Amino acid sequence: MSLAEAVNDQGASARALYEKLEDRVLARDQVGASECYYDLVRNGRPLPEMLREAVRIHGPYTHVPYHERIDNGFVNFVNNDHCLLSARATLHLSKWLPAEMAGLPMAQTIWYIPTGLDIWNQKINKAPGHYARGMEPQTSAPPKPVIHWPDQEPERLDGPLRDRLDQWMTLVHRGRVLEAYRVFLGLMQNKPERKAVLAELVFAGGCSHVPDLLARPEIDPPAEPSFYAFSFTRPSTKSTPSFVIAGSGEAKEGGATYAERTVRYRDLSPDGIKDKVRHVVGAMESRMGAFGQGWKDATASQVYTIRDFHHVLADELVKRGAVRSGLTWHFARPPVIDLEYEMDCRRVLRETVI
Repeated sequence: MSLAEAVNDQGASARALYEKLEDRVLARDQVGASECYYDLVRNGRPLPEMLREAVRIHGPYTHVPYHERIDNGFVNFVNNDHCLLSARATLHLSKWLPAEMAGLPMAQTIWYIPTGLDIWNQKINKAPGHYARGMEPQTSAPPKPVIHWPDQEPERLDGPLRDRLDQWMTLVHRGRVLEAYRVFLGLMQNKPERKAVLAELVFAGGCSHVPDLLARPEIDPPAEPSFYAFSFTRPSTKSTPSFVIAGSGEAKEGGATYAERTVRYRDLSPDGIKDKVRHVVGAMESRMGAFGQGWKDATASQVYTIRDFHHVLADELVKRGAVRSGLTWHFARPPVIDLEYEMDCRRVLRETVI
């Protein structure tokens, strides 16, 4: 990928510095990349330019094929946004620091980027980096980072903006990565429409395209990982609302470890199970409540546990209305070790069994 025209206009010295930075980043050399950054600062390169070039360098290598790997039947979530998040924070943090320290946030970003390349292979210890920490150290030279998705040319769609956004959203939820990317680039070509496109991008990121692949059947599991269900949103003229509430186990929200925020951690006593069920039912009610909905609106409720919860079924589920449309019990473990009880619920007016 060529350097930006703005850098080319600055002459050979700037190009040489950025070429050296790219070489050190792709070699996963944190110290070398940092030294290149210091040279850029001493050369008087502006922060927006350095930030743009850093993103240009790492961008092709921080895309991943998908945000979930399935390894040995377990879901292995793959994040690819920390390099970008760090870069974004740099612009804001530098404004709060004295002038002589304004380059420190970018220094932290540059230090991190070489460890964030090709996360897909890091997660299975085929590449070194931030996500391979704690795994068996690699003794051979690090492999070159992989570009999983090649860059694309913009694809322009015809029709009103709302229709074009809907077409793009459908591609996103169907996992049509390259097609969705081409259409997104095409949507961004029209500057007056960019605000609406970016708003739709935020909405797409928050939409719950929920595959129920997280449960682990205790008895007679499938021979290979599989989808039980898949849901997505689309515009509708119907006045009747529908929703799919993501599953929740008995872990409280927050940044602590699971051991610290799990209700009655490793307590399988009758009272322990009661408190776990009570917390999860409350979480479902809170999530439905955010949409102005409740158990009376749900068309299906599901439980994932291998623990006996019959002793709390009447008080914690039936009396609260959680089984108005019945209750499906999957004799399966939640996806996180030491979580014992998970639920999800939905109001879906049409379900297709394939």
